[in-house]
Amino acid sequence: MIISERDGYFDDAAVLAMVIAFERACSSLRSFGSAPTVQEIIAERIIQVAKQGERDPDQLHQQALQALGIEEIPKVNAVQVSAPGPKL
Repeated sequence: MIISERDGYFDDAAVLAMVIAFERACSSLRSFGSAPTVQEIIAERIIQVAKQGERDPDQLHQQALQALGIEEIPKVNAVQVSAPGPKL
């Protein structure tokens, strides 16, 4: 992701969060996420949200997808089921 001077300056932690979010967003979209126009929209949205102080990669990722009109499906916590057996 290219961050120009017009975008401002971010510390190392912010850049790392932005890169993680960008890669997650592109991966979430599979082949659609490799289109240069889509990548530009994703990058611009991540930069915009990061300028507002957001540093959580998950939130940056969500915001990037929302810029494309995509709502991420919430992760479902795995439910552990015990196999039936004799009670001791």
